[in-house]
Amino acid sequence: MSYFIGRLPLLLEIVINGFFVLVYTLQKAKKAPEILAQLPLDVIFEYALFVVPAILFFSLLTHFLKSESLEDFFRKYIFSLIIFIPIIITLGDIEFVYWLSAVHLFSTIISIYEKSPVKKEELSSTSSFLFRLKLQPAQVVLLSFGGWILLGALVLMLPVSANPGKSVSFIDALFMSTSATCVTGLASISLVDDLSVFGQMVLLVLLQVGGLGIMTLSSSIAVIMGRNLQMREQVIMQDVLDTSGSEELLKLVVNIIQYTFAIEFIGAILLTIGFYQEGFEIGQSIYYGFYHAISAFCNAGFALWNNNLEDFKFSPIIHFTIAFLIILGGIGFSVIKELLDASKQRKSFKNFSVHTKIVLTTNTMFLVGGTLYLFFGEYLHAFNDYSMWEKFQVAFFQSTTTRTAGFNTMNLAILQPHCIYLMILFMFVGASPGSTGGGVKTTTFAILLQSVTATLKGKQDVEFFERTIPAQTVVKSIAIFIICIIVVSVGVLVMARVEPDKSFLSLLFEVVSAFGTVGLSLGITPFLSVIGKLCIVTMMFLGRVGPLTLVLAVGSRVVLPSEVEYPEGKVLIG
Repeated sequence: MSYFIGRLPLLLEIVINGFFVLVYTLQKAKKAPEILAQLPLDVIFEYALFVVPAILFFSLLTHFLKSESLEDFFRKYIFSLIIFIPIIITLGDIEFVYWLSAVHLFSTIISIYEKSPVKKEELSSTSSFLFRLKLQPAQVVLLSFGGWILLGALVLMLPVSANPGKSVSFIDALFMSTSATCVTGLASISLVDDLSVFGQMVLLVLLQVGGLGIMTLSSSIAVIMGRNLQMREQVIMQDVLDTSGSEELLKLVVNIIQYTFAIEFIGAILLTIGFYQEGFEIGQSIYYGFYHAISAFCNAGFALWNNNLEDFKFSPIIHFTIAFLIILGGIGFSVIKELLDASKQRKSFKNFSVHTKIVLTTNTMFLVGGTLYLFFGEYLHAFNDYSMWEKFQVAFFQSTTTRTAGFNTMNLAILQPHCIYLMILFMFVGASPGSTGGGVKTTTFAILLQSVTATLKGKQDVEFFERTIPAQTVVKSIAIFIICIIVVSVGVLVMARVEPDKSFLSLLFEVVSAFGTVGLSLGITPFLSVIGKLCIVTMMFLGRVGPLTLVLAVGSRVVLPSEVEYPEGKVLIG
């Protein structure tokens, strides 16, 4: 009971402001149900002009009285003050109150994930709602992504998110929100023709948060603000980022934000220069530069042209910058950190950790192998009219983006079937652990490949770079790989049933692209049925949160030792 009393301002704001924002949104969208049409909306909005600031003031006053010091209050609630002051200044402007209330309501909902730095004896009564549910780490990840997707879909349905004369249906809003949050890049509508600048920015925020990970972003902000992560938060973040110790976790959490914004900023500057050289005005160049830098590093693949990046296939500063942003975003934050540390300390490759060695080796093999295969496979076909240098550029870019990015500099539908199938295999493997990409991950594939090699050589252990991989890791890799194959197979089966007019290869390509959170398509995405779109939405969600995470979230149980040990039974295989 004391928990809910302490959270009374938060609950009041969510209920009252949420009702106001919902009613005003439906009224603006002209989609209000009949029951709302019977309400005195003018009176509700008139009272809202005073009730909303009052609720916000009550919340700020409560937080002020509970804060340890004035500095502590400003540090934690500066955003609320930034929202509250303009509301008071413009008191009487319902449109202004609506937008500020919506923004603050969003931040309030996000705060549900947070935990206050309280005394140990008070911890149980002030923990956040999600933590009090005693959810497993994987379940928190699922709820976080699911809630973020739903929120994004609701925002994309607003009239302001669409271009004049256009509207976004719920299924398309859900599809686009899922694609952005899961950093996929598949689009059922046109970012240029259907979405306004506001709608494009909503997608940008969704993919940035989705790329970093919601729990990662929340914990990063908490650490930057000077708050220590509680033990349960550390357990969740160690599960998300696959770290072993709390000290390593805290360093990685802070570095993730630093590396992300630094790399994206450098990439944005280079892309701005590239777009300016292509003839765009400086304002457009800056917008395009930052948008595509974030989209590339997050391995999302959203482009602000209907033909993606086909107009820039021969602009090296643009496609090479995007390609290297994709590579950096796909190798994982821990690998980036180790590479930067190695450059400062002048370490050689042999001094890297086994994980970094596997990631770098596997990624290099895929990049080189994919480039060479596409180069020679389409040499006299799709690349026939290109010069030697142009053929290499296109082949390298498509080999890079196939991993999980979703950009394309040519129409993939004109490629030969064997090249398309190679891209399907690459998309299934995907990026590396701890990155912004999806797929079964390069390390999983490498461990499986090495385990097969060890079996053929008669070795008992799986070895990499004079190190033995734990048997538990090998079993986990096998489980992930099999689960991924099952999920993709079921997805293809469903899509073949509900989309009988589409070719099997294009459906297989679409499903694997969605599951690997890649975003490439053979052009069938906008023409899918509602059930087909829902199937792809499901594949994108499963591909981002991870099949193993889904299994843990649905059936998290403590594994108990067997009470009875049975004798071994021999089974013939092969």
